[in-house]
Amino acid sequence: MTQLQVLRLLLSPILLLLSLQMPALVSSETPQPSPPGCPSMCGNVTIPYPFGLSEACSWNESFTLVCNHSFSPPRPYLGDIEVIDIAVETGEMRVYTAVSRRCFNSSKVVSDSHSWTFDLTGSPYLVKPGRNEFTGIGCYNLALLHGKEDNSYFSGCLTTCTSLDEAASAGNSNGCTGLGCCQIPTPSDLDLIDVDWSKFGNREWKYSPCNYAFVAEKGWYNFSLNDLNGTGQMAYDVRVGNRSAPLVLDWAINVSQGGACVSPNSTRVNVRDGQGYLCNCSKGYEGNPYVKDGCKTTTAASLFLALLLWFVHKDRKRRMRTAFFDKNGGKILKGAAGINIFTEKQLKKFTNHYDTLIGKGAFGLVFMGITDDKQRVAVKCSIKEDKELHGRDNLQQGEDIVNEITFQFRNRHPNLVRLVGCCLETNIPVLVFEYISNGNLYNLLHFGTHKELPLPTRLKIATGSAEALAYIHSHGDDDRVHGDVKSANILLDENLMPKVSDFGSSKLLSVDRYARAVAADMIYVDPVYMKTERFVKKSDVYSFGMVLLELITRKTVKYGQNRIHSLPMDFVRSCKEKGNGREMYDIAILSHGDTQCHHCIECLDKIGALAVRCLKEDVDERPTMADVVDELRQAAQGAEKCKHHVNSVAYDRSCCLEVC
Repeated sequence: MTQLQVLRLLLSPILLLLSLQMPALVSSETPQPSPPGCPSMCGNVTIPYPFGLSEACSWNESFTLVCNHSFSPPRPYLGDIEVIDIAVETGEMRVYTAVSRRCFNSSKVVSDSHSWTFDLTGSPYLVKPGRNEFTGIGCYNLALLHGKEDNSYFSGCLTTCTSLDEAASAGNSNGCTGLGCCQIPTPSDLDLIDVDWSKFGNREWKYSPCNYAFVAEKGWYNFSLNDLNGTGQMAYDVRVGNRSAPLVLDWAINVSQGGACVSPNSTRVNVRDGQGYLCNCSKGYEGNPYVKDGCKTTTAASLFLALLLWFVHKDRKRRMRTAFFDKNGGKILKGAAGINIFTEKQLKKFTNHYDTLIGKGAFGLVFMGITDDKQRVAVKCSIKEDKELHGRDNLQQGEDIVNEITFQFRNRHPNLVRLVGCCLETNIPVLVFEYISNGNLYNLLHFGTHKELPLPTRLKIATGSAEALAYIHSHGDDDRVHGDVKSANILLDENLMPKVSDFGSSKLLSVDRYARAVAADMIYVDPVYMKTERFVKKSDVYSFGMVLLELITRKTVKYGQNRIHSLPMDFVRSCKEKGNGREMYDIAILSHGDTQCHHCIECLDKIGALAVRCLKEDVDERPTMADVVDELRQAAQGAEKCKHHVNSVAYDRSCCLEVC
């Protein structure tokens, strides 16, 4: 019996008891926003007490709203101001406000003007400081803001711009800083807003015929060129309409009107320098403190829900793991000899919850891990979703996955990365490979340029990689390709022995001896495949030809400044024009003190010629991987002569020094 089954058995009586009590818990513990008998909704807006839709259902007249049923759905209003929402906890109300407008004609005379005043004097409402800002829009616009009941506040902001391009550049990069639009924060204790304009005219009416100003919620407005040059139906105030400029108010109960905090477990909080107060539920309680018994503990219900959700989550995860295991052929593989099947829990333990990332590709992340028997492994997890992989025909199901994993377990070639095990409890199986310690060939060639790589070493890497690919092409009864041959997929152990990796694109060939939709690196992919959508064994040969060029030139496939040069094109061109690619060889591979060995050059010429044949546009003119292996072995004999030549030169020099 699993741990989850035991836990379910132990929790069943508790869950049953709680489920029987849940209706009572919910009905008694659910906070009510308004007193009994008072409507708490107007359309889609909640109306919590002390607000109400009649004087009998509100704290006083100042908190009474009207629900306007001429709209669908209905809308709540405070006087003639539409209410967006109300927050009891923070003492906030959001409402819609208007936009002031002033437009000019070709004579730079005001042709249209609309100003507005927002008067909250004598009410429990203020424009909330820190939550709103005053905005002016236009070119050469001095927008003015008067405020407070005694007119003690006066401010404004100025906009300028000599062209639309200048305004666009400023608006896109710096926000409203004066070019095209300007903004200033609103002060505290603001209960009256009067938006006005300076007396000077608009100098740039051709591309900015109108000026606009408004007070709105901070962060709501984003500058746009249409706000400067729009006219008619595209004018800014027409486009935003009467319901698109939100303003945040704060509200409070007058300190002279005590007794608003009627719920037990509620506290009074003074605001506005002690001239007003709000009510909050005590710590551990929530709800509406202005309603009798409005503050409720939700502890029992929350505990039940949390426990129930946790249980449902665990059970769902278990069901998903089982479904994935079956879908991925787990029942078949479980009985196969020698195949290690790990659980998700084991992988998390191996990788210490995936804390050491050692590789990343287009389709997967690779993490370092250590198995229970202390073996270092590389755990490869897919980062693509099921639907994404379906589009590339890369996702295999049932028997296909069984065949693929069985093939990788069965291969025992020394130059192929060995599959240690797999996890089938995920949507896309997680594969566990032996860990190869020395990175990949791409990084060694192009990022480890300080490391000396003599010709015999490079030939050993090329030959071993070619042998692995030839093995894949001819192994057993399977007729398959690798599908993603590149230097980054050739790993190197501590002795620089190559290990071909990443069989995520490995494909069994059809009866017509081609595969479709392999997930290959587009830089290395065979152009014939791009035209025909048929990936054949000699498509792998093409990609390997580019790896050979990387080995003898130490250049990337796309190289030079801004990566504008093509290694295969430049090398083939050099061979056609000069008979060989010697001008592109890595000079470090040729240098032996002050001499250059003709054996090495001949060997490199053979490898270069082989690479050119691998890159032939006519697939039939390309060699097979078995042919490539044979020719690399022959080239290696020349490299051995090169080695003997170097030893001979070194011996002659040492003798010369002794004589001297």
